[in-house]
Amino acid sequence: MQLHNVFSEAEEIALYKDGVRGAYECGSEKFEEIIAEWNAMFKDSVIMPAFGVSINDWTVKEMKSGAWIEFAFASQLTINGMPFEKLLIAVKPEYKGFNIVRYTAEHGYAGRCYYVDLRGGDMADFYNYMMSVD
Repeated sequence: MQLHNVFSEAEEIALYKDGVRGAYECGSEKFEEIIAEWNAMFKDSVIMPAFGVSINDWTVKEMKSGAWIEFAFASQLTINGMPFEKLLIAVKPEYKGFNIVRYTAEHGYAGRCYYVDLRGGDMADFYNYMMSVD
């Protein structure tokens, strides 16, 4: 499986807005809307070597502010030799690229990240959509 295709395989999507979590189950109308908006932003992106490594305590603290999206999967998946059960992304309108933080039950939000370059695009439209979701 490729990283570009994995998001649609999530069993749940959680949106975090200043620490407040909203969750949407696979198959729900809102889940499908979020996936469509995410895929529209992600469609021309390129996966690149990661610039960052996540530290669980720092990431959990950072999730208490700003906008974040998390994709949770029914079982552990592995892409490019890196396992995960959840994928977490900070959503900022000006971002033209971003780290995707991996979560495993064993290590939390710790370890190497994936990096995505939006090839001249940004997260503005997705951010605006996300902020409108109840």
